[in-house]
Amino acid sequence: MVHLITEYLFTSAIVGGCSVVFILRAIKAAKDRRDSNRIYQFLCRSVQDGQYRFRSSEAISAVTNLPVGRIANLCSKHGHIKRKEQQRHMWRVGSSAESDAGIRVYDEAGNVVQTHGQAGQFKEP
Repeated sequence: MVHLITEYLFTSAIVGGCSVVFILRAIKAAKDRRDSNRIYQFLCRSVQDGQYRFRSSEAISAVTNLPVGRIANLCSKHGHIKRKEQQRHMWRVGSSAESDAGIRVYDEAGNVVQTHGQAGQFKEP
């Protein structure tokens, strides 16, 4: 009887631990996606306004209120954000020639806010 209780206790502890890890990773992924989208939207607005092609991590940080290190980490992982070759902390939105399918920007609810088409122009959906 004691052997049966410890066996189920051990199994439930493993399942519970795995569940906690899964939930924490899901929360981190959601926060990363949200912050990456904020950075990407800011870079899209900068290009759309015609002001800047590249923006520094510090400039992005001032607008998005994210730490510079987190911005560099998220930008390096994002598929549509490119780093300037000569300077480590300068970022831009990848051109439409680099992306065949076009680029979509989503809001917090998952609705399409902007579309970056193949002509390189931004348009509202």
